Amino acid sequence: MKKRIIITGGTGFLGKSLVPDLLKEGYECVVYTRSPDRYRNEDSLHYKEWIEDIDYLKTEINGSYAVLNMAGAPVIGSRWTDNYKKEILDSRVDTTNVLVEAMNSCNNPPVKFLSSSASGYFGNRGDELLTEDSEAGNNFLAEVCKKWEKSAEKVNDNIRLIIFRTGVVLHPDGGALEQIMRPFKFYVGGSIGTGNQYISWITLADWKRFLIFALEKNDVSQKNNLGSPNAVTMDVLTKTIGKVYKKPSIFKVPSFIVKMILGEASSTVLDSQRMEPKNIIKANFKYYHNLIEEAIKSFKKS
Repeated sequence: MKKRIIITGGTGFLGKSLVPDLLKEGYECVVYTRSPDRYRNEDSLHYKEWIEDIDYLKTEINGSYAVLNMAGAPVIGSRWTDNYKKEILDSRVDTTNVLVEAMNSCNNPPVKFLSSSASGYFGNRGDELLTEDSEAGNNFLAEVCKKWEKSAEKVNDNIRLIIFRTGVVLHPDGGALEQIMRPFKFYVGGSIGTGNQYISWITLADWKRFLIFALEKNDVSQKNNLGSPNAVTMDVLTKTIGKVYKKPSIFKVPSFIVKMILGEASSTVLDSQRMEPKNIIKANFKYYHNLIEEAIKSFKKS
């Protein structure tokens, strides 16, 4: 009998890439979405309407192997008005609260609860090396992540909680890297901001592999900095892209321009987080890509 995984956030950039990998590993996936009619059900893949009702959710969660929680309004792409900041927070915390309450009321609860967080938990920290034990930051995204994680921590002790603080997930066909690489196509690539800010990055392939690893292994810690062991500065990232693709990387977008365009949301590209994945390394997870140059080269091959 296939193990059933309940997924929120399964139709976004990361989730829609992860689901096929879960199916290949033999899992059955139930993806909750507000628009289930847009997707086609398959033998082991079912799209169901997201309704914030405990009894409704409990019927599917009961007897499942794991719940994978990745829901949340995008933090990049819109200015952070007061209303949108509320949406960013509520879409994460409210969803997590409902899932936790549903899991806690199950007669046959899931074995594991994998709940997303982000490197934004640490705020803007310069070149400080940040482990899972480092204190949280104090800006808006840090406050969101703290409340998000606290909601997940309300799950009952008989359900194994695994929180993964995702850094910048790199893939040329989506997410932050696609945006960073676009100017390179027109020979005007370069850094954003000072270029000294650290980016805790991980390839999409390694991000997916870790989540499957966390589903299958029992020695993964409760909190995990999900990034490569070798965070790099924005300057190093963009110069590496230029080197691999043989394009100039001398142009810069000054911080004040980014702030004018994005407002408070500029923190998503200007803040510095140098995460160390201490707990992931301790669990003996093996990365495909430890170094930024080999990661960028792998994108060129694909």
